[in-house]
Amino acid sequence: MPSSQVMRRPSGMGAEEIYEILRRDIALGRLMPRQRLVESDLCERFGATNHNVRRAFDLLDRIGVIERKANRGVEVRALSARELQDLYDIRSMLQAEGVRRLDVDRLDELADRLTAINTTYEQALKEGQIEAAVDANDLFHTTQFDYCKNAELAALQLNYWLRASAIISRALIEQGSSLKSLQDHWDIIAAMRARDMARLEELTVTHIRPPLAAYMRVYGLY
Repeated sequence: MPSSQVMRRPSGMGAEEIYEILRRDIALGRLMPRQRLVESDLCERFGATNHNVRRAFDLLDRIGVIERKANRGVEVRALSARELQDLYDIRSMLQAEGVRRLDVDRLDELADRLTAINTTYEQALKEGQIEAAVDANDLFHTTQFDYCKNAELAALQLNYWLRASAIISRALIEQGSSLKSLQDHWDIIAAMRARDMARLEELTVTHIRPPLAAYMRVYGLY
């Protein structure tokens, strides 16, 4: 849906609020790859100052979901097949290392939290509430980052999660992909409870690949 057709939010928004709404619009496909983000239109949409819109652009640029182009301004970034593969190669490395650095003394606590989150995720999928499902899926994964004993690694995991958010969320629109994601989550929780760290690492890495395949198929990037 073009940005001009997206429902307006309350006026006077700050940069971080604008950033989060635009990040969500990109993740859910309301703003498409190569779609222009016109500063004046966004100022009107959010009732915001130019400064806050530009600051939101800075935050979006930092996670790599927009780009600034000469004579075209700002647009949603369209990644090539090679860039997508490179992004997911790094994500795979971070996922594996994140499991190795999990606080094993708190695995039961983490598994309990993830069980509650995945139950919410399952219900949202059953009811066809895609935005609620995206929120629950985000929370499932970012909660795991909180249990990484290396703060720098956790920050990197979060950054690359945000960079891949459009890829991840796009896949959840497809029923087959979302149901596979749900089952993967239950398998991840089971591996945690069993203290099977090798299995947990394997699941955590393989889990991130189907959304990439779905995204590349949708945008003809094979």
